[in-house]
This record gives sequence, structure tokens and C-alpha cells, in this order.
Amino acid sequence: MEETAYMMEAIAGAIFLVVGVRLYRLSRRTGHAPERLIALTFLVWVLGYALYDIPYAFTDGDESIAPFFSYTSLLAFNLGNFTLALFTREVFRKRQRWAFWFVVAIAVCLALGAAGSAWVGDWEQVDPIANPGYWPQTVGGLIPSVWMGVEGLLHYAGARKRRKLGLCSALICHHFLLWGLAGALWAGLEIVVVAQDFVYLSAGDWSGALGIVNGLLEIVPIGMIWLVFFAPAGYRRWIEGETPA
Repeated sequence: MEETAYMMEAIAGAIFLVVGVRLYRLSRRTGHAPERLIALTFLVWVLGYALYDIPYAFTDGDESIAPFFSYTSLLAFNLGNFTLALFTREVFRKRQRWAFWFVVAIAVCLALGAAGSAWVGDWEQVDPIANPGYWPQTVGGLIPSVWMGVEGLLHYAGARKRRKLGLCSALICHHFLLWGLAGALWAGLEIVVVAQDFVYLSAGDWSGALGIVNGLLEIVPIGMIWLVFFAPAGYRRWIEGETPA
């Protein structure tokens, strides 16, 4: 693994762990499903980072054990993407029956992706050409983020209209914007990952520049989620003091 990408992933994993633990504690206090699901998403992603990075941190990527950790990491990220889809349904479309089947379709894509990767032995899931599970896996990883981004931005647009009528607070309106932007950035991350895989396939090495972009697209949305749930008092006052556009 390229060293810069490894460091960015390690930083992202540490931040996910801190925010995930805080969200889990919040969910214990509130008893609300959204906090519990997003906390689970973050903590499972932390497991995915840890499993992927272990061979590089302690064994210099020993080929005899790296595939096992790479594949279990893939399964952990799949579980996290599934719980992210559950979170989006719970927050935005809990009563729509189509949303339930949408989550099921995402789960099927992720299962097909994992099965296809295991079938051809592409344990790190980096071969877009020879791996029949690559594109189902990519779709299953991309759609939950796109869905959260679209829902957040759609609800933000509606909240802005209600805010002009005094029917929505500035803070709630801003939260929708943050959800939308976080989802959009995570969707961009999935696209960058695909670009990285094509670079690796053609050049036989990872792109350092794309590794940095990858890390930023992992880390910045976490800060946005933090502001949704744990915004400092000064930040809340700043948002609530804004006048409707």
C-alpha cells in the first residue's frame, strides 16, 4: 500500500472511532434508532480499516496473510454500507415501502460483490476487468452514500422554503445541508476508489495524489456529521443567527 494512503486511512479510522463511540453513547441516552445506526456504521467501518491495515502495519503486507485481512475488511465495509442505507431509510423514508426494497437491493449488490470477489480470488477487490463482483460491489457501496446525499439536499431545499415561512429552524435546515454534503462527498470517495483501481491496473502502483484525495473525502464528511450531532454552542449560535436567504 502507498504510504501516504496508509496514513490517511489510519487517520480516518481513528476519527471514525472517536465519533462512532460518541454517537453510540448518545444513542444509549436517547434510545433513538438513527443515532444507533450511524454509530454502528462508523464503528464497523473502523473495523474495516483496522482489518485492511493490519498486514501493512505489522507484517509489511505479507502475501500469505494479507488476502484474509483484505477480504474480511471488505465484508466489514459492506456491513457498514448496509447500515448506512438502513440509517437513511430510518431518517428520511421510514414509511415508504419502496425504501425497504431499496435497502434489500443494496444488500444483494453487496453480497454479489463479495461472492464474486471470493470466486476469482480478488481479495482486495481491485480488478474492475476480471472480477465479476467488482461492479455489483461498487454499486452497493456507492448507492447508500448517493441516497443519503440526495435525501439530505432534497430535504434541505424543502426546509429552506419552510424556513422563509417561519416553519423550520435554521439549525434543522443546516443539518439537512450537512447530511447532503456528507453523502455527496462519500459518493465522490467511491468514484475516486474506482479511479485508483484503474490506475493500479494500468500502472501496477497506487496513485499518491488520489490517495490524499481519498483520505480527505473520508475525513471531511465525518466533521460534518460531528457538527450535526455535537455542534459547539458558538457554531449553533452562528447558524441560528443567520437570516433566511
